[in-house]
Amino acid sequence: LGSNGQSSTTAALAGDNRITVTAPSYAPQHFSQSIEQLSAIVDETLPDVIVGTSMGGYYALKLRERYDIATVVVNPCFDPANHLRKYLVTPATNYETGQPIVFDDAMIEAFEDLKAGTSNQDRRILIGSNDDVIPPATQRAFCERFGWDYITVPWGHRVGDVDRLLEEIGGVPSPAR
Repeated sequence: LGSNGQSSTTAALAGDNRITVTAPSYAPQHFSQSIEQLSAIVDETLPDVIVGTSMGGYYALKLRERYDIATVVVNPCFDPANHLRKYLVTPATNYETGQPIVFDDAMIEAFEDLKAGTSNQDRRILIGSNDDVIPPATQRAFCERFGWDYITVPWGHRVGDVDRLLEEIGGVPSPAR
């Protein structure tokens, strides 16, 4: 939320010559618009793995529900409809523009819940033990309720070790196409 396709994590991943990175800028606070934009990119690029952090992690998991594509998510916002309610009072900040991101009830209610019925085989969830944005206990409880495996890493909300993230990306089997 408030980031863009030019983040420091994106730049670090793009600097690794073993992978090709497609990192769109989008407005994650607008669910329908964002999921359609991201779905069009998946249709066009047919990625082997979708990687997302925070709100991007939520969208990666939603795309995983639509497509047979492996995912690696870091500190995902599993429940945006509840997590983003605080921004009804105090707007979030768009880090690219410095402008506020203003929410209303309709925007929050547009977010779809994640579905529990997917296997752990081609999904990696990394939870930063020092995340100060989405409490790690909340993330772990969500995973446990859904029966999803997760890996605890000694990071905050942002990726703390790109080499470790690259290991996780490389360790996810991609479906045959």
